[in-house]
Amino acid sequence: MFIKKPVLIICSVLLVVVTALGTVMLVNPFGALNFWEFLKFNTGVSVIEKYYYEDVTSKQLLDGALLGVSASVDDPYTVYMNEEEAGSFLESIESDDYTGVGLYISESEEGDGVIIVSPLADSPGEKAGLAPGDKILKVDGQPVAGISIDRVASDMKGPEGTEVVLTVLKKASGETVDVKLKRATIKRETVASEMLDGDCGYIQISQFGVNTFEEFVTHFNKLAEGGMDYVVLDLRNNPGGYMDMAVQIADIFVDSGEIVYTMDKYGRRNDYMADEDKVKAPMVILTNGGTASASEVLLGALRDHGIAKSVGERTFGKGVTQIPYKFWDGSILKVTDSRYYTPKGICIDHEGIAPDVEVKMTDEEYAGLIMGDIESDKQLKKAIEILREK
Repeated sequence: MFIKKPVLIICSVLLVVVTALGTVMLVNPFGALNFWEFLKFNTGVSVIEKYYYEDVTSKQLLDGALLGVSASVDDPYTVYMNEEEAGSFLESIESDDYTGVGLYISESEEGDGVIIVSPLADSPGEKAGLAPGDKILKVDGQPVAGISIDRVASDMKGPEGTEVVLTVLKKASGETVDVKLKRATIKRETVASEMLDGDCGYIQISQFGVNTFEEFVTHFNKLAEGGMDYVVLDLRNNPGGYMDMAVQIADIFVDSGEIVYTMDKYGRRNDYMADEDKVKAPMVILTNGGTASASEVLLGALRDHGIAKSVGERTFGKGVTQIPYKFWDGSILKVTDSRYYTPKGICIDHEGIAPDVEVKMTDEEYAGLIMGDIESDKQLKKAIEILREK
């Protein structure tokens, strides 16, 4: 049996067309059946390449496309980072030390800048008088509106001894000022402690870094050996960090059940459970608007299990988790993948956690705090009063 040549040619052409269409359907990022969306995207890229008045590389277009994709979901924590930005990001999460100005920042609700959550102790930012609530509008003259907080953080980093100029809207005065900072090596010891009134252990966690659990255990044991009967855990202006560090610290005190759980859009749930053999100590936790993310995980677990009460102000309200997807060229797409819930099933994203006892403080009072100074710290003073009542 023989196939005539014209028929064979037609079949070959059809096979090529079907294969091509199948390949496009498989790789189409907009879905196998959404051909017109794929065509529109490719046409847009072609128009830029052909008509833009300067040469544009394919890498520029690809980076720009991924920036746009991440921005389109309108989530400040879902961001694309090129190789340089990704390197800076990984450095900041894989080590508790870095070179920069020592500022924790968060997205502003207005989208016109980034908010300073807190400056690190003895950092260039703190020495320059930058305070929680101040808003960074520009970095070295470049507006930060619409820029991811990871990019802003990367722009503020640099070699030790180099300078960066921040244009800052001061919360206390309403003035806009330029602040010149000299970058320095920031050594982040994330836990500090001291004994107050002879038997009250005060423990401050500034963030949840790679070594925070070990640091916490060391400080807690030292206070316990010194005769600690009560604990004040200070999570004020703690922007979060590694959630597993918060879970491990909570597990020291929670004797059974849920510490926290996460859930994605498919309903898949990931539970973090407590084990046995717990430490028991009367505890009060200090919170404010800078208490965020992993700090809220720890707070929610200890409160829901009745282990601690909180004093201060409502927390920030970041109840989502992120995963970093690393591309083969070193760039990263950081994606918000799930919400987390306290043991009682409460998601505090955009809501925060209200304190059991509200004690408000002004920005000036926060700026003037000295660790362990009971008389000048109204929230700490109230926490100790509550512990003494038990």
